[in-house]
Amino acid sequence: MRKLIPIVLCLTMVLALVGCGQSAAPAETSKAPETSNAAAEESAAPATSQATEESTGSAQKKSIGVYSDAADDYYKVLVETFTELSKQDPDCDWEVTSVVGASTAAEQLAAVENFITSKMDAIVVIQNNADTTSECITKAKDAGIPYFGACHDFSSVSNAKDAAGSCCYDFVQAGVYAGEDAIKHKIKNVIMIEGVLGQGSAGAQSLGFIKAYEDAKLDIGKQTSPEYPPNKPVNGGGADMNIVLWASGNWMADPAKKIMTDAITSLGADGWDGAYVQNDEMMDGVIQAIQEAGLNPSDYWLGASNGKEKSWDWVKNGTTTMDVNQTAALEGDVIYQQVKAYFAGQTYRKYIHPYLTPFNTDDIASKQLLPFSDVDEYIKQRGEGKFVYDINDAKFIDNAGYAS
Repeated sequence: MRKLIPIVLCLTMVLALVGCGQSAAPAETSKAPETSNAAAEESAAPATSQATEESTGSAQKKSIGVYSDAADDYYKVLVETFTELSKQDPDCDWEVTSVVGASTAAEQLAAVENFITSKMDAIVVIQNNADTTSECITKAKDAGIPYFGACHDFSSVSNAKDAAGSCCYDFVQAGVYAGEDAIKHKIKNVIMIEGVLGQGSAGAQSLGFIKAYEDAKLDIGKQTSPEYPPNKPVNGGGADMNIVLWASGNWMADPAKKIMTDAITSLGADGWDGAYVQNDEMMDGVIQAIQEAGLNPSDYWLGASNGKEKSWDWVKNGTTTMDVNQTAALEGDVIYQQVKAYFAGQTYRKYIHPYLTPFNTDDIASKQLLPFSDVDEYIKQRGEGKFVYDINDAKFIDNAGYAS
């Protein structure tokens, strides 16, 4: 047994007691789209559809350990939504122990080992990396404890299917949506500001962005779209797409602001057409940098992903061009439904992508965007049936990585 690695963890105890019940979305909002998801229909047993919303009349007394790789606001919203939904559910009597790390693999492993020692009934992890997750899954399985993964994809590891559940957005598709919008605006010279270099979600968004150009049969240079994210060529593109700067903003505003300030200094106002900035916090810094340089953000194509409430205003007033609504609250909701169904011994969809909603300056008025930062508002709208949340609905897509 590997020795426990000393770490400093921020431990928050949340006691979730009996709360008020919930109602499922009305038929018109939970109706499946016209293109049905066959895999969804197979993996969601008809007898247990909406089962996570039906009261069994007895509370589940369970302890759940939740680990977040960093003190990230996205992760915080996910965990808060998971916890609040269980608190308001009369079928759940869950004690949720939330632990936050500082972005190291050692902390993830140690946290999971501690959860196992504490004999948690379930473990939920926002991972540092897939290889560490693979080791954690093995340890949890050996201890007979279900392991659920959130936010990041680990379907590439050999024992991925030993996890009791996985929920993460399709980040490649998020990047595709941005790339398609950039193509529409004839954007060629692109500043690429990734999240954390080497983190799967960041590379996936970059892949998707470039893939959109490739799929449109445009000239992206000698490398294929899968070769771009690991190689990160600068000025090595083609006639239709060329990345003039590639850097990591670590998902935060200040590093992204510095990157953009330096980029404007080195490239000048005319050395770039647009910037793909992979989340809204980094976009906040980019907007500041552009404005402080005496430039108008509206003169450039600016694309992002997250779709936080502040981005709705940016897109409406033309400060940025497009974004993708991928609320962390919906992920927390998915994990809550999966864990509840597991405890109840019900059939549920194990490995899924929540649905994405792209929006831009032309169509934002017609898009239904889910609350991101306001968990109370998310739960309120959920109870009013204003959007689809049932994981058995075909709007949720099966993660293809688990197909084999």
